[in-house]
Amino acid sequence: MTARALLVALVLAFPTGGSSSAGSAPGLSVWPVRLALAPGGTAVVHVANGGRRAALVDIGIAGFTLDLRGTPRVVARSGGTRLLALRPRRLVVPRGGVTTFEVRAAQRPGLGPGDHPALVLLSARSAGGSGIGVRVRIGLTAEVRVPGTLRRRIALGRLRVHGRTLVLVAVNRGNVAERVTRAALQARLVRRGRVVATLRARPRDLLPGTRGLVEFALPRRLHGRVAAAVVPRGLPAKGRSYRVSV
Repeated sequence: MTARALLVALVLAFPTGGSSSAGSAPGLSVWPVRLALAPGGTAVVHVANGGRRAALVDIGIAGFTLDLRGTPRVVARSGGTRLLALRPRRLVVPRGGVTTFEVRAAQRPGLGPGDHPALVLLSARSAGGSGIGVRVRIGLTAEVRVPGTLRRRIALGRLRVHGRTLVLVAVNRGNVAERVTRAALQARLVRRGRVVATLRARPRDLLPGTRGLVEFALPRRLHGRVAAAVVPRGLPAKGRSYRVSV
């Protein structure tokens, strides 16, 4: 992503299904991008400045949710703002330097077992080469897992065709955040008893108690009526069969 004058950018460092060690924005790199904490636990976050000037970074907390296609959305007022504590809340990162801050998960009585999401927001300000300020925001996702009975259950719903994409409705009925990877959910397309294509899901996450769309890219060469068997591999879901026209 390229910064432009007076641009306010939001980069949500939210890996879905793959592994990622650093979130980045113009001049800044931050790691780790995903924090998994128990109540009372802490994590150290590193901020590196590869820009030409020192960066002033303000750090805050927000909630977040995922839209139907898995894109993170910031929720300013939510329970996530009470899940975490930060120290310090402002950094000055010198040019070419690395600075750290600490994220601590609060111990909140009455918080139910399972995963509770929050977002650590970094707002960086520096002067561009022309003297015009550039502001960048980076979001790091955090999940606080409260001990207790963990329920894992994904319900697979309607399957439809949208252009050259199979779109499956999935509902996370558990209290644990689930990650759908390419290997975790497959769609086998069958015609006249023969498998004509095996499709892999586009990676995404499903937060507890939410629904989302899982997408499978269709081969260009395949057309007509087929049976589609959706097969979970490692996901807490029961497979389903459908008939669709592709």
